[in-house]
Amino acid sequence: MKARIYKNALGLILGGQTLLFGLFLLFHKNFMETKGAYATFTNVMDDGHATAILLVVGALYILCVLFGWNKLRRWAVVGMSFIWLVFFVAFLLRELGGYPNSGWIFTLGLNLAIIYEAVKEDFE
Repeated sequence: MKARIYKNALGLILGGQTLLFGLFLLFHKNFMETKGAYATFTNVMDDGHATAILLVVGALYILCVLFGWNKLRRWAVVGMSFIWLVFFVAFLLRELGGYPNSGWIFTLGLNLAIIYEAVKEDFE
């Protein structure tokens, strides 16, 4: 188990980041609230559904890494990449709508790290 943790440290960090951001959204309502353009899309990302998806995907990916569930891990990494891509678009739309933030840069970097993890990892 210890060797698996060391070998998959990046995966654990990415899954933990996803899980922690889901917890953050759970306790910080209206974090993504936007009053201007693109309000509908960015406000949906504040919804409990987005929080639940983040919590489930993050926890699932951590469990997949720890217990070696590689077939399920393939799907979990795709799901994790997709949800962070949606958040990237939401933060970018906030930026374009007049709400300056750097969240889009961080979510883009996180998504690139997830893609790197998916490409370098051996899911056999």
